[in-house]
Amino acid sequence: MIDHSIIRELAEVLETDASGASHFLKGFAGAMSRELLLHRRLSVKGLGLFTSAYAPPERNRSEEGWYYTPPAQSVIWKARSGDDDTLRLALEGMRLEVGEGARVAGALNQIFSRARKKRLELHLAGFGTFRPVGKGYGFMADEGLLSILNSDYEGLSRVASAPLGSSPILKIVSASAVIVILSAIALTFIFRSSTPVPVPELPPAPPIPVAVDSLVAPVPALPDPADPVFLEVGEFTVVLATYTSEMKARREVGRLNSAGVQAALWPAYSNGVKYWRIRTGQFASRSGAQLAIRALGENVVPVPYIQEVKKRVLKNGKKSM
Repeated sequence: MIDHSIIRELAEVLETDASGASHFLKGFAGAMSRELLLHRRLSVKGLGLFTSAYAPPERNRSEEGWYYTPPAQSVIWKARSGDDDTLRLALEGMRLEVGEGARVAGALNQIFSRARKKRLELHLAGFGTFRPVGKGYGFMADEGLLSILNSDYEGLSRVASAPLGSSPILKIVSASAVIVILSAIALTFIFRSSTPVPVPELPPAPPIPVAVDSLVAPVPALPDPADPVFLEVGEFTVVLATYTSEMKARREVGRLNSAGVQAALWPAYSNGVKYWRIRTGQFASRSGAQLAIRALGENVVPVPYIQEVKKRVLKNGKKSM
């Protein structure tokens, strides 16, 4: 779960609606997960420091005798950290331009710091959950993230050693055999860790809308009624990408139009900075916009999102919200 005030605040800072704010948050959570899987470390202002820690096999004793537990990887969280990877994750992980990346990174740092100060419940899909613990604030890594971190040990269970009361020679032989097996497992893991391997994408963490350089296949055109001149308050449109450069935005509109998508510019302002959204479609309901997104497919932009019109605007983008 997530405290809805977090989404509302992020939507206000980024001048979007709850759906758009959720997409930004999920996109950043996905970038955090990929960073931790690739580099085993990341730091986010307002959230803290995250590292991947290796726990070696352990020898334990029970009523039946000695046994060894398999190795494991875990996520270690520290509430404080001196550095901050938020902007780099926004630029590299979410593929935002510099101006837009700085704006998004600043907004995320703001809401993360507020959430920790007020001990609000915050769920980052595919990465983990922050929630109040006693008088403090705690973090629990997502099960899917832990499963990927421990994929090298999948299927391993604890290994029994010599039972209590067995002969010293049998104990030594059994323990030696177990140590050899576990050493082989550890060496295999070290070798595999030193060899680059592809990191699986996390389904719960989709990126936010960005521009792509080429189309894999033609896509169907979205309906965009020709008669109305304005987008009216309460209507909905689909945002495909956001730029801080008008020239790049217009180039992308041309590419989309040539691909059969009726796209238009939709300027907006944030903290005195003008940026350019690319939108398509005009819908009376959110469900209509959702149907259009499904018809659009995945070859135009990774994850388009729905924006509710808050202020009457010309469809060709001459005036903004």
